Amino acid sequence: MKFFLLFILTSLSLSGFSQKTQQDIYPFQKQFSKAYIQYTDVPKGILEAVAFTTTRINHITNATKSCVGVPKVYGVMGLTLNGQGYFKNNLKYVSKISRISIDEIIANPEKNILAFAAAFHNELSLLENTINKAEAWSHLLTKLSELPSDGLHQNYALNAHLYAVFSFMNNKNNQLTYQFPNPKLDLVEIFGAANLKVLEASNIIITDNKIVNEEGELFVETEMKKSVDYASAISDFTICNFSSRSGTAISAITIHTIQGSYAGAISWFKNCSANVSAHYVLRSSDGQVTQMVLESDKGWHVGNENPYTIGLEHEGFVNDSSWYTTAMYQSSANLVKDITQSGYGINSLRTAYFPWAATTNYNVSSIPGSCVRIKGHQHFPGQSHTDPGVNWNWKYFDNLINESTTSISSYTSSSGNITDLGGAGNYTNDERTLQLIQPTNASSIALTVNEFDLEAGWDYLYVYDGSTIYDPVIGIYDGTSMPSTININGGSVLIEFRTDCATTAAGFDISWNAVVTGVNNIVENSFKVYPNPTKDQLTVQFNAIKTGEIIITDIAGKRVLEKSFNTTQKISISVSKIANGIYFLQIGSRVVKFVKE
Repeated sequence: MKFFLLFILTSLSLSGFSQKTQQDIYPFQKQFSKAYIQYTDVPKGILEAVAFTTTRINHITNATKSCVGVPKVYGVMGLTLNGQGYFKNNLKYVSKISRISIDEIIANPEKNILAFAAAFHNELSLLENTINKAEAWSHLLTKLSELPSDGLHQNYALNAHLYAVFSFMNNKNNQLTYQFPNPKLDLVEIFGAANLKVLEASNIIITDNKIVNEEGELFVETEMKKSVDYASAISDFTICNFSSRSGTAISAITIHTIQGSYAGAISWFKNCSANVSAHYVLRSSDGQVTQMVLESDKGWHVGNENPYTIGLEHEGFVNDSSWYTTAMYQSSANLVKDITQSGYGINSLRTAYFPWAATTNYNVSSIPGSCVRIKGHQHFPGQSHTDPGVNWNWKYFDNLINESTTSISSYTSSSGNITDLGGAGNYTNDERTLQLIQPTNASSIALTVNEFDLEAGWDYLYVYDGSTIYDPVIGIYDGTSMPSTININGGSVLIEFRTDCATTAAGFDISWNAVVTGVNNIVENSFKVYPNPTKDQLTVQFNAIKTGEIIITDIAGKRVLEKSFNTTQKISISVSKIANGIYFLQIGSRVVKFVKE
């Protein structure tokens, strides 16, 4: 018998999460250690696992209200005081068992941890000795969780929480970081081999009579269905909390933050008393997507704007950027791209890419306007919520959504000129251009701004130090504020131009000139350098020069090596002690670029 966990359909995988550390000390280490000393039968690591799963080991005292009404959690252990008649009030339960007051549990992180540990200890003492470790821990975590367990869907949400805790404890990096022994939990035994393989898969394939992962491995005894709207999602539709769009066309996408966990949101949207829902819920650890409302139906997530929007709820809390993982950003961007390609007429370039998007709320500023179609809960009129908030990286999200919408125009000459698409006239609305200046054998590039006039606050020029939109940003410019010259100490600079959906201006005209040096065994009139790239030794072979000085500088112009010579042959220079990277070797007025790897 595989315990009741056979009903679990998906889970929170935490193997990819980064841990918060400060040297070798992790948050609240002393408080956790005190709890394990006081309650020796509480398995080491389980307190940290629960805390990480629910709060990322943060002491939450007054979290921003969830935009979908998910009950607030408190303290390091993420306990619920008021489950609104649906979630269990586990904070009150833990307080009663531990005999620590509710106020102390909310206010004091040590009391919060000790109270949970005391409750775990008390419940553990009531179990029979014949019950195995995994089953005992599953039973206790279920009893101490706020999540209900009645019915298939609630088992799914609850067991997603259990899987997250057990995966955290089995992770070797977590064992090292949080200093607990390997519990050696057999997830196959707990969940069943077939279910586990599909739980761990990023995609599943569903036919009329079977469910398999990408490797063709079969999932047993599940009612999970593939999303009819988005092939990469799994579906667990709510039977309530939605209604008809009554003929209103879909024309916008709303980005939310749950203010809670993936499992908690899925469970909450099943609560017919909650009166809230979103179309999709996304998991932080790996970006897994669960669809809960058909796109054709109206979800209840953004008030009066519900009839025309599709809502995406992202696991986490607005004041903690660690929930916004690369995996979740990428998964969310993929989902948004799919929606924009589904015939609704939503232009992916109408994303809230603006530098001010994360910190601007519509009810304060009345921006962005209605022509911005992919934006946050905070950007819709009549909303008191501020998610996804200041930690959501809108430009990165925009890059992921639109990276395939624009081809890069590349320039390899040592000098030239670029403009917006308007040329001598005004640029256009919804314009996105990527222009890569990468002169052959360039060591530096100088940009000269001949003309610069953009709509301030809405249209922007991004200058990247490198060849991609994910390289470091040199500057973001709008209005008429771009410097007259910009010097790039390297061989590549990418210029991205983004405009919104209204109001144009003259645009930009930028010239460039590059400093070009030799590369790869280049023979000058007087010497050559090889091998290039090199790992340990660099050889300089002379043709005419007999005496002089060799100077090696890094890309920032700092001297890293000097050597005098007096020879008509060749000399070897050890570069084993300098860091890997790009360097310049100079003899007199001649410079050769080489790579240390």
